[in-house]
Amino acid sequence: MKLIDFWREESVRFDAILFDIDGTLVYGPQPIPGAAEFLALLRRDGTPFFFLTNDGDHTRRQKSGFLNRAGIEAAESEVISCLSVLPELARRRGWDRGTLFQVGRVGDTGGLKLERDLAGLEQCCGVLMGEGNYDWRTSWEALTGFFRRHPDRPFIVPNPDTCWPNAVTGGIGIGAGGQARCIRLLLHEMGTDIEPIYLGKPCTAIYDFAAEQLGMAERSRILCIGDSLASDIRGANNSGMYSGLVLTGITSREQAEQARGEYRPRLVFESV
Repeated sequence: MKLIDFWREESVRFDAILFDIDGTLVYGPQPIPGAAEFLALLRRDGTPFFFLTNDGDHTRRQKSGFLNRAGIEAAESEVISCLSVLPELARRRGWDRGTLFQVGRVGDTGGLKLERDLAGLEQCCGVLMGEGNYDWRTSWEALTGFFRRHPDRPFIVPNPDTCWPNAVTGGIGIGAGGQARCIRLLLHEMGTDIEPIYLGKPCTAIYDFAAEQLGMAERSRILCIGDSLASDIRGANNSGMYSGLVLTGITSREQAEQARGEYRPRLVFESV
């Protein structure tokens, strides 16, 4: 069954939808068939929805522009990224009173003070792990020394993803989460233990933020649609929302049927 057919029969069960993007609505620069039609139906009926993404190195405007170029209508205000959580979290924890060291590229940070020159690392109150291309060896060596001296300072990792499928090259990219766990392992072997602070899927921070934006108390009436068992489905289940898997991305039907516990989707669809 397709999601749009299910929705026409069962939409009364839900108040809003959260969509993953890559593998769910688009694959690379191409729209997944039926995605634009389904979003048009939601807009017509006034059903609230957001696009939820772990892409932390692009701004919300850039991400919505990418979707629009792929034929998926999207406003900047409809995009929630893993970085959307950061400004309020920084205010609550006092990080906004200092400077964070930025590794790689980051998108919207709500005006937080950032430092990119390794010469200024020692004066920073913590580290913000971005994405994209950068001199990883020099940065990792500097960060290892920094956290050995300051294991209490935060290591903020908006995107928890270990890796991501590159639709352009057909290869695999190593995600910010994977890089952060490598640094954590290096430190552990040197006798220093730190715990990165993850913000994106499957961590609950991004789902809590989305629920606040929707203004809905009953989380079980929020349907979360994605293509990853480890990210989209596990995150939705652990946040008390209703999980739905589409088979247009990285998960096969066999994998979906074998999934258990927090990885098991409540619903499975051929596509949107």
